Amino acid sequence: MTSLRVCATYPFLNEAKHYVQKEGATVHELLTDPLFEQARIIALERIENVMSKRDVGNRVLSTDADKIMELFSYPLARMIAVSINDDYFLRSYALAEAVHMYQNLLKEPLPFILQVTKEFNLTILHSDEQEDPSLYFTQYLAHAPTRHKHWKMVNRSMANGFISLPKKDLVRILQEILRKRIHQELMARSPHREVLSVFTNEISRMQHAILIQRKKHEAEPIGKLDITLLPPCLKQILTLIQSGENVSHIGRFALVAFLNSLNLSTENILTLFSKAPDFDEERTRYQIEHILGKTGATSYKPPGCEKLKTYGLCPSEEIDDICRRVYHPTSYYRYKWKQQKKKTAK
Repeated sequence: MTSLRVCATYPFLNEAKHYVQKEGATVHELLTDPLFEQARIIALERIENVMSKRDVGNRVLSTDADKIMELFSYPLARMIAVSINDDYFLRSYALAEAVHMYQNLLKEPLPFILQVTKEFNLTILHSDEQEDPSLYFTQYLAHAPTRHKHWKMVNRSMANGFISLPKKDLVRILQEILRKRIHQELMARSPHREVLSVFTNEISRMQHAILIQRKKHEAEPIGKLDITLLPPCLKQILTLIQSGENVSHIGRFALVAFLNSLNLSTENILTLFSKAPDFDEERTRYQIEHILGKTGATSYKPPGCEKLKTYGLCPSEEIDDICRRVYHPTSYYRYKWKQQKKKTAK
């Protein structure tokens, strides 16, 4: 696992970090030295691919020079991502790097993947007699990427506390761990002054693109829903979901049940959730259909204002005059809809 190709393809590995440190290049040199110009170009390409591909993209690594520039583009891209200073983008970037690792690891032999798991301190069992490796159950519970039935422990084979995982599922867990790690690392950093200076135009362009995309999402009518009419509580929940924030089960339940009360289809609800940087269609569809009663006997009603307050989902600083007149999110929506209809009729 010491080849330059490995370091370039998986730049989060400790060996890759040691290679960069051993070269001794300063931040100033990475940002200004002509020697690293190609690394800067690739770093920007990684950043731009986040929004368009949800992956940082692959490049041809035929020479050592290609591999070195690819490797150095990673710390540069991370610095640029921090300097964009937008949490939604930072989550998107972390996911894109993790997806990039996932796509490449699927092509690797299992022994290589098992070496990578050591980087994340996972407790793995595997022998020549076993076709699939096994992960200790507490780590499985901590890192399983979704609540979909595929990932429920009851649907897994377990022996002595270790859960058997096919290669693809193990790699998917590694993706989730890396996504969280990158996001946490970058959230703890502040924009670098020299990065802001060198990439001023590019950072401004990305910030503008993110702003345009966010405004488009906020104003975009989906099916029979007009997002601008949502009450503050549900608007906040939707914003958190679309920015990749961890929203409580009751928060997601409240939003989906509300959308169902407006007779939105599963596909229309999925469209709203698809704006999230960590969107997983299979998982989200399962959760939505469960709330809508399609996977069980019960179809749930949306909770009212009092219950939302009880669960801390009512943003007191956002309460407006309409909130004070109604006792349920659907009443709020209907009131604003009637107001809008009157204005349109004039």
